[in-house]
Amino acid sequence: MPRSGLTSRLKQLRNFRESSIQNKTVTDSSRAVRNLKIPGFRQIGEYTFFRREFLPGIIPPQKISGLLLPADQDSVELLFFDLETSGLSSGAGTLAFLAGFGSYIDGGFLLEQYFLSDYPGEAEFLGHIRQRVERRPHFVSYNGKSFDASLLKTRGLMHGFTFSFTRHLDLLYISRRLWRDAVGSCSLGNIERRILGLERKGDLPGSDVPERWFSFLRTADAGLLMDIFSHHRQDILSLERLWKILEELFLAPSGHGLADQRSLGLYLLSRGDQRGAEYLSAAWQCGDFRAGRLLALYLKRNRQITRALELWRAMAHMADPAVCEELAKYYEHREKRYDEAENWARQGLAAAERSGSSQSRVRDFVHRIHRLEKKIASQY
Repeated sequence: MPRSGLTSRLKQLRNFRESSIQNKTVTDSSRAVRNLKIPGFRQIGEYTFFRREFLPGIIPPQKISGLLLPADQDSVELLFFDLETSGLSSGAGTLAFLAGFGSYIDGGFLLEQYFLSDYPGEAEFLGHIRQRVERRPHFVSYNGKSFDASLLKTRGLMHGFTFSFTRHLDLLYISRRLWRDAVGSCSLGNIERRILGLERKGDLPGSDVPERWFSFLRTADAGLLMDIFSHHRQDILSLERLWKILEELFLAPSGHGLADQRSLGLYLLSRGDQRGAEYLSAAWQCGDFRAGRLLALYLKRNRQITRALELWRAMAHMADPAVCEELAKYYEHREKRYDEAENWARQGLAAAERSGSSQSRVRDFVHRIHRLEKKIASQY
């Protein structure tokens, strides 16, 4: 059998097996879950449960930076959201069984959770979620763009619902840009510990959530759900807190010890905020070579060539291929000092070979040296 045909057949068998397991679970447990009582939740459908919690005093910042959201964004339109799902992948057999939303209202924070108690109620469950988001709010999530939103769109289409996420801020991407070098993993749990200063006590690990839900389906024991609800609730609260921390950071970067200055400077410059150059400079002065190289490139692009040259010269002792290349370009094209340009090109070639640079970079240096040799020879 051709490989493509074998792959297709294995996929069909896997989907059939998952479907059989799900159907058996439905048959064994559906009668019990219809009579389910969940503390703190009220039943709003045959299979859907709902709880609402108002937390006074959790309010939005008076001012936002304009670097994450439009400067005139109304915080009332923000909807923090998170899903708990039957699997950790976005495969066809994965569905959401718990959806949470957080929003600012009346001087506090409204936290809402929708729970699906069994497979047959998925369409009903998604219908309630669709009603909640039909006003097209500005979504805020953590890894929601690639996972949560995608999953809702896919599962919604299977039941005739359309979910739109045209306005969506995913804090995972900005967290990675700011803190990946400093903290490593940018999972929400690690960001909580390293950035928010939050240590969850007795929390159910997110990786254990799917199996806990399956255990509930087998037993209809509502007690198995309490840790899931608690974990999910904290995810939404952490998401809200992280957004405010980021806004505070961008409004007054110097007032936060959380910022990695190079990453912060680079992000600010990417958003057109000239303060970024100051933070790259501060990082360079603290010994961050990469920050100096990025700052010199920024200065070059903004026609501040004299300042860029000063930086390149200050970094020349590091024998970095990129710095040597910039100096070779400068002396060749601006000063027409071909002998000096050749010197830096040769240093760059040696540095590239020592550091294991790509063959294309090595060839570029060789080509540059040959061109400069010809220019030098033509002068005599």
